Amino acid sequence: MTAQPTRYDQVMLRTMNREEARHWHATRTRRRAWTAAHAVLTAATLAVFPLAGSGVALLALLVPLILAWCVCTGVLNSATRGLLELRARALDERQLAERGRVHTLAHRTQLALLLAAGAALFLTDPSQEAMAVTGVALVLTHWLLPLWTAVLLAADEPDDDPVAA
Repeated sequence: MTAQPTRYDQVMLRTMNREEARHWHATRTRRRAWTAAHAVLTAATLAVFPLAGSGVALLALLVPLILAWCVCTGVLNSATRGLLELRARALDERQLAERGRVHTLAHRTQLALLLAAGAALFLTDPSQEAMAVTGVALVLTHWLLPLWTAVLLAADEPDDDPVAA
């Protein structure tokens, strides 16, 4: 027996399916651009930490990056209609199957990245700092790869019927 969606689930479902910003991610090209921007913002946020000298400089660089990252994340979640953010009880069978497919593909890609990073670390005998940076990058990739995969696999939504009755 499947649990019924709660009030929270219904609110989140409406939020994830709003139409106001649909044009931002309506085409595959736009979704790819948003995904690339999200990946760049994620990498830039990590790069700020060793580059910023003082706490004030770190804060001045980090705040705009995180705000832009949050907007990108919202657009990506909207592009997938909340596929990875909504609880399972708020999704239908097709969405649950799509979520499973996205996770499988993302985790297979993650395994390949882990093997490549492990081989690179083994062959280069890196410093502790390089190992820490690689570890953080792999953890972030593990967290974000399902979202990026879902957005890149999302099909264009059909246009409204131009023939009015």
